Amino acid sequence: MKKTVTKIVLTALLCAPSLSLASSKSIMTIVTSPNPQTQLMSMVLSLKLMMKGAKIDILLCGPAGALAIKGSQEVKLKPKNVSAQMLLKKMIKKGVSVKICPLYLPNKGETKANLIKGVSVANPNKIADIILEDNTKILTY
Repeated sequence: MKKTVTKIVLTALLCAPSLSLASSKSIMTIVTSPNPQTQLMSMVLSLKLMMKGAKIDILLCGPAGALAIKGSQEVKLKPKNVSAQMLLKKMIKKGVSVKICPLYLPNKGETKANLIKGVSVANPNKIADIILEDNTKILTY
């Protein structure tokens, strides 16, 4: 009886890491809003999800693309006096993938050289692949 219980416990322990990987979440955060509060909340929630173990990918399009441009206006909001750009940079340092829509730069007269460190131009095929993954949740702002 003890051998059977031991085998069951060992099997459960060996399977636990693979079960946790299978249940891990991938979050695609798509930000288009020009509103500083909305932009900041998208970063706050993405950061919290990352801290809880989710893999985060961020896609910035339309007016939110300005978050990725060097020297763009930062709006610090209460109560913590932080901006969306500040949290975006923090997540980049922690390995979050941040992409800007490929239409943004040429239509705003910007170049890749104007992007903050860690941001790159999105490849629509790769973004589509991420979105189609079974464990991906999409958050749009």
